Amino acid sequence: MSIIETKLQELLDKEINLTQSHISQGSTSHQYIRGLLFNRRNTDTSFPWVIDDYLSGSYARGTKLHPLDDIDIMMVLDGAGLVPIGLEQTHYVRGNSDNEKSPVHNHLGQDNLLNSHSVLHAFHKSLQQSHPDSEIKKDGQSVNVKLVSYGLGIDIVPCFHIKSRTSNEQDFYYIPIGNGDPGWLKTNPKIDENISKQLHEYHNKKLKSVIKLLKYWNRVKNNERIRSYHLETIAWNIFSKQPTSIISMIQGIKCFFNNAEEYLKSNIYEATGFGGIVDKYMTPEDRQLSINEIRKAQANLFPTSALLTIEATISKWRTVFGDKFGV
Repeated sequence: MSIIETKLQELLDKEINLTQSHISQGSTSHQYIRGLLFNRRNTDTSFPWVIDDYLSGSYARGTKLHPLDDIDIMMVLDGAGLVPIGLEQTHYVRGNSDNEKSPVHNHLGQDNLLNSHSVLHAFHKSLQQSHPDSEIKKDGQSVNVKLVSYGLGIDIVPCFHIKSRTSNEQDFYYIPIGNGDPGWLKTNPKIDENISKQLHEYHNKKLKSVIKLLKYWNRVKNNERIRSYHLETIAWNIFSKQPTSIISMIQGIKCFFNNAEEYLKSNIYEATGFGGIVDKYMTPEDRQLSINEIRKAQANLFPTSALLTIEATISKWRTVFGDKFGV
């Protein structure tokens, strides 16, 4: 292993990877909340029935950085008597008046469409009752439980699993649009997880470490202008097109910085294939500043002189990854 590869691993171990204590505490916290919501039907007959749940996001994919500040949980609801309908990016769920057994029907509007904002409010109310000492708020598409004593936020996303009718179609999930909108969005976090896992395996199990190092660069050098999921989507696009697998973190990092600029010059879409634009949040200024930082990284990782000393090489990499690299 080269000196730079060793220094990258040391940076991961000291500054980036989650500690075992954080993982254990996070596991205890999210399992407790999942159990509460799953069993809520036993104490509140009006609460939507939860039939399944699973972790999603970077925590589930193994690309979360220290400190562990949030965990995403998908809570799959019983949708008996509901029919998915909709056009383009906004979707709806229509009720069936012949089936009113599932309490989720309490959230049908006068138009007989299921109101995602109303469903989020039900989760918000329930979590306020179960966690009176925690900060509970509706946060976009989820309800966030802020466990202040641990500095940990758990995002609860109510959803419906829509199974495909044919082998040519993908299963998907309806999740709330958020921000007061009553509609639903189509997505499937499990596809993201499969893409991440397959690419990680193909690239000699180096890719998740590479992605975490890139997120750290984005934190210490790019003021986190690129959101976590956006950065991973760029990486998935880059590494899915590589003709050969990477054999080191050095190779992976150089590959990213050598190819990332083109993916920041135009819109990039969700890897799930459901059509959402991942980078629509970016301002033109933040887009250009991110490109500038990528170019700075290129200049340091691909020096014009190949005769650098070890000390000079470490200094170049420190310019990319900050003062804690190589110390």
